[in-house]
Amino acid sequence: MEPSVAGTNIKDQTTIKVSVEVLSWLKEDFNHEGWDKLIFDQEIARSSSIMDLLQQLGKKYPKFNQKAFADSKNNLLDYCAVVFNGTFLSSLQNLDTKLKEGDSVKLTPGFYGG
Repeated sequence: MEPSVAGTNIKDQTTIKVSVEVLSWLKEDFNHEGWDKLIFDQEIARSSSIMDLLQQLGKKYPKFNQKAFADSKNNLLDYCAVVFNGTFLSSLQNLDTKLKEGDSVKLTPGFYGG
């Protein structure tokens, strides 16, 4: 049993869960095949940013890491678009946003206008 403080699990105080959804062909980089959606909850330290989450996912999924962080962090937004709680993030600066319990992060293939 986890230690608790005033009836609250200590583990719950140090980590949060965020929803991660991976769309389209990016699912292959998360070892997922097929047409169904890839949605999962990811546990992460309470004070983490979106970039921290993406780097944690990179450690868990080497294919994603290789493509998203191949040259530098700048490659990330070319490789995939990040949607945070329904809003497209357009710069690396936005990836410093701190996560809260229940936040949603979607990863979709990068796209270009013309």
